[in-house]
Amino acid sequence: MNRNIAIISSLLFLSFPPLTLANPPYSLSQKITPATCNLEPDNPESGEYSPQKLQTLAKQITVRVIGDNNGGSGTIFATKGNSYLVVTNSHVLLGVNKVQIKTPDNQIYSAQILPNTNFGKLDLAVLQFTSNQNYCLPKEIASFDINPDTPIIAAGYSSSKGEMLFRTGKVQQIISQPSLKAGYEIGYTSDIEQGMSGGAIISSQGYLLQGKRI
Repeated sequence: MNRNIAIISSLLFLSFPPLTLANPPYSLSQKITPATCNLEPDNPESGEYSPQKLQTLAKQITVRVIGDNNGGSGTIFATKGNSYLVVTNSHVLLGVNKVQIKTPDNQIYSAQILPNTNFGKLDLAVLQFTSNQNYCLPKEIASFDINPDTPIIAAGYSSSKGEMLFRTGKVQQIISQPSLKAGYEIGYTSDIEQGMSGGAIISSQGYLLQGKRI
């Protein structure tokens, strides 16, 4: 596949509470996550992870979004009690009437588009599902130290292969004003496949960069 530029949203780089939700009751840390989620960096000084650990981090929070007419990937990013939030791209849900989430342990849950969200014309959507299982959450949503050439790994489910794929790349450009189409402001390079949109994008230091790959 040819090398691509993918545009990722800076919306989630803002502080978590606003997230364009009305009185958001969710957080990144209200639920105890399994000890296996807490991977230590391979380089304590730089905080960087090995490619193998980055794949593990990405796999732990990437889910498959299954729609009756469409589908793609999503990323678990917040929780409260037994409810989990999954961010994905709105184009993943085009024409979809019924949505399911397939989690990393291969469990399938019914999901709903979270009400009272307002992303305007941005290519983002938030889903919610309920489970008694404890799933991993992102180490942190990046809001700093994102520069051109920052290494990243992108995870998502290939539509043709039906399995999760990992693609390495790096941040290629950062545009503050004017925003690119659909509100995307950060571009990265990665060889990606259809179906990976909405999956986790992890920096070399384990931070979540969430957005769209095209």
